[in-house]
Amino acid sequence: MIKIRELRPEDNLAAVLKLCKDFFFDYERHHEDFFDTDNLSDADISGRFQESLESEDSATIVALVDDVIVGYASVAVRAQPRFYKVKKVGAVSALMVAEEHRRRGIATRLLAEAKAFFKRRGVKYFTLYTSVANKEALKFYEKNNMTPLHSSFLGES
Repeated sequence: MIKIRELRPEDNLAAVLKLCKDFFFDYERHHEDFFDTDNLSDADISGRFQESLESEDSATIVALVDDVIVGYASVAVRAQPRFYKVKKVGAVSALMVAEEHRRRGIATRLLAEAKAFFKRRGVKYFTLYTSVANKEALKFYEKNNMTPLHSSFLGES
């Protein structure tokens, strides 16, 4: 059975850190010259998960199968500059499901819980970034009624 909930202090943080590293490895596969996951340590990434346990405006939403963490989404509410009409916006900074658990609706459920998190905090809009080379992710987000907002370009000098 699949359970979706927020990360708790007693949860196995090592499982989330492994998924986070997998997230970065996957991203590196799309941009080999940009990322250096050989130098990625638990210390580099554990702070964001610890912060999510202590903040009202951020969370790590986890997916569990048989009480084992198999996916997560990192979410946060951010204030916008005063010249924006939208005063606060949600941000999904990562959404990852272990490869062997994909295509079971877990990512859809994580995204739904992220939306619920934002709604409970009065946030109407949220952003999420993914690589344009990650065609599967692009199809998933479009299928879930998300639309492109802007493009970032990477250039060489």
